[in-house]
Amino acid sequence: MLPGSPGLLTLTRRFFAKLRVDEGWNAVVRDAATRGPVVFVLRTVSLVDALAVANVAEDGLPPIGFAHDMPWLSAALVGKSRPVVSQETALGRALSNGETSILFLKRRPTVLTKTGRARSEGDDVLAALIEHARKGEREVTLLPVTLLWTMRPDNQRLSALDAVFGTTDMPGDFRALSQLLLRYEGGALRLGEPVRLKEFLASQEGGTTDYTQVRRLTYALLSRAERERRTAVGPTRKTPARVREEVLRSPKVMAIAKDLSEGDPTKLAEIEARAREMAMQLVADPNADMLRAFEQILDGLVHRVFAEVDVDPEGVESLREAARRGTVVLLPSHKSHVDYVILSYVLRKNLLELPVVAAGDNLAFFPVGEMLRRGGAFFIKRDFRGDRLYAAIVDAYVRKLLRDGWAIEFYLEGGRSRTGKLLRPKLGLLNLVVDAGLALEGRPVAFVPVSIGYERMMEDFELAQEKAGGKKQRESARSLLAVADALGDPYGRVSVRFGAPIDLPTLRAELGIGPGQPTPAKRRSVTNKVAALVIRGIHANAELTAGALVATALLDMPGRGLSHRDLVAECARLLEIARREGAHASTTLVHGDGRLKETRIREAATVFFQGGLVKRHIPDDTLGRDSQPTREPTSFDDVVYAIPEEARSRLDLVKNQILHFYADRALVAVAFLSLRSRVVPRGRLLAEIAELGRMFSHDLISLDDGSIDDRAERTLESMIERGQLAAVGDTVTLGPGDSEGAALAWLHEHAAHLAATVEAYRVAARSVRVLFDETLDLKQLTSRALRIGRDMFLGGEIDRREAVSGPTIQAAFEAFLERKLLERTKDGFKPAATATIEDARALEAYLAAASPRARVSLGAGGAFS
Repeated sequence: MLPGSPGLLTLTRRFFAKLRVDEGWNAVVRDAATRGPVVFVLRTVSLVDALAVANVAEDGLPPIGFAHDMPWLSAALVGKSRPVVSQETALGRALSNGETSILFLKRRPTVLTKTGRARSEGDDVLAALIEHARKGEREVTLLPVTLLWTMRPDNQRLSALDAVFGTTDMPGDFRALSQLLLRYEGGALRLGEPVRLKEFLASQEGGTTDYTQVRRLTYALLSRAERERRTAVGPTRKTPARVREEVLRSPKVMAIAKDLSEGDPTKLAEIEARAREMAMQLVADPNADMLRAFEQILDGLVHRVFAEVDVDPEGVESLREAARRGTVVLLPSHKSHVDYVILSYVLRKNLLELPVVAAGDNLAFFPVGEMLRRGGAFFIKRDFRGDRLYAAIVDAYVRKLLRDGWAIEFYLEGGRSRTGKLLRPKLGLLNLVVDAGLALEGRPVAFVPVSIGYERMMEDFELAQEKAGGKKQRESARSLLAVADALGDPYGRVSVRFGAPIDLPTLRAELGIGPGQPTPAKRRSVTNKVAALVIRGIHANAELTAGALVATALLDMPGRGLSHRDLVAECARLLEIARREGAHASTTLVHGDGRLKETRIREAATVFFQGGLVKRHIPDDTLGRDSQPTREPTSFDDVVYAIPEEARSRLDLVKNQILHFYADRALVAVAFLSLRSRVVPRGRLLAEIAELGRMFSHDLISLDDGSIDDRAERTLESMIERGQLAAVGDTVTLGPGDSEGAALAWLHEHAAHLAATVEAYRVAARSVRVLFDETLDLKQLTSRALRIGRDMFLGGEIDRREAVSGPTIQAAFEAFLERKLLERTKDGFKPAATATIEDARALEAYLAAASPRARVSLGAGGAFS
């Protein structure tokens, strides 16, 4: 607290006690104070903002000796009167005394004056500041400060209310006081990039006039303060009608409309009417009141449903910095309908702009569609290939959003993943955004990968049904009731991590693409590179949560149940393996020294137990019967966990969020065990690993990230170093193991992570046989495969119920196309011209050898027997 009048600061302290202050405030202010006098620079004359700065300033900072346009304020804060002098003299005296100063740059617009800085434009005061910096020995640091009392964005039009009371970004005293009283618990202070005045002046070109330096300094300060504000509230709003008109006046839209009309005025009028209707359906209509209501709903929903939302602060700051520099495009993983809710919640809590969100037109149903549109959603058709007019309108709208500085959010995967794994990216909308970003000058575009992970997903039952062949339910108002029914269940924690922003101008330079509009081929290369980097960023930032570790340990355990003590030990092993692959552990998951928290494993297991995904047995109470415990365990050491068969697919959704961290080791283990020999030639093993990796990469796309051959070598060496395998000349054999287990036990544990994938591919391989009798389209073939898979599971040929998965089986068919076993025609799938039914049987036998049932103990004779 600054020294000064106890009465004034005591009176105002309670209004600023909960002000959210920039995380870097203390460090920046402390550094500035060691260099010399500090000048806080605020955009608009405001007593409320000046008092806020006075209340949150760091202990030990010199008193405020100068307050621009408010000479009485500095006297009140230091607790004694000061002689009446000019503003310039007062500022010089404060700087010479090493005191702190407050400077305003603008006055609010009024009925008579549209804009302006402080009295006399503030030029004389800024000139005095520059003069002092030139003559003084110590540095003067200017700290641009932005106070946010409302997240309501600026409007382009000045309303009558704005004219009388000031705008939200430049309020008059009455409006500022009203905002403070209404939002004093939600206000925030953001600190812009400091300006060290001596350094700033030294960087100016020689020979510039005092007036030019004042103008440049003013611009630098205003732009830094404005960047902080826009990063939080977004760009100035235009009316939807104006946005639509600007889209329809796009040269590209007008040219295509003219071309389609073929010179017929009547046809042109019809096309223009159709274009207007398309724009009406497309354009978002962000409404400040609706956004405020959404914020309250988000708070209530998140706090009711989830135990906590874990966010990495470093990722938030990297996103904020990208937003300061230009326009950001957020590309989150898509596993749940609440992804949008969670990301909006995180952005709002961290004072970041809510983006406009590209949503599928399947969500445009009444009344949800209109609510989402006012919340910032714009609705786009899933497929508009061949519709030149619609494509041009979408293109024009995307360009306008980027040009106006809007953050954009969309899902690169297209729809929600039905397996918990990332889907292959859909490049249609990304291609439009990249093309628009490459043409944009002066405002760089950055793509930000976002990983959203759940300990349990709200739609787990629905998704599990769909991947097992259940019909996808069309979104409707009735579907909201299903969400409401789910609100009473526990869902544990959610993690949100932001990957490193992918700067489009930098990427363009790295790819050697010069200025000007690139050729279509070069643009596609940029799009493909962005997509690959985003997928890599999402994978790398997938956070290890207690729920994902518990799900993995229980699904892949060798027996029917796992004691709580063994579950904790297994989760600790999984944690360390994933960390060696570069995975991030949630801060709530581990102690300060990196050890796993047993309490978090217990909490996650309890969430699954309460949701019916896990059974909890207690000796002498439930063991030997199917009912749940009639009492809470007195000690979790007595608890044994088991998974009901019908819940495995739901739990698999959670496991698959982190499966890519274990996939490389699992591939090596599956390949080695499937060869069923104690000693394997190294070259043959590496070839087997690469073969399996390429095949499974259609389901687990992380395996397609980089050279599979290099990854196989690297992973094999790692497993040799850890004693799980051993190199003997040009061969590989079982290793000596380590303190945690025998080598063979380790291999079985690694291989278990891919057991469901191997079995799903085996089901797909058997299903290929039916194509030798008839041609089937993908839907028909998948349905037949799921029926075959259920029969194989019930007949005991496969062990994992979760292997009966439509998306994984479809990925297998894509792999079989690549292997030339199948070919796709306009009528559907059929065997490739050179393929025989024996080839299909051989492929199934190959996969059967890699399945869990083929993994048996290593016999004394040197083979697996």
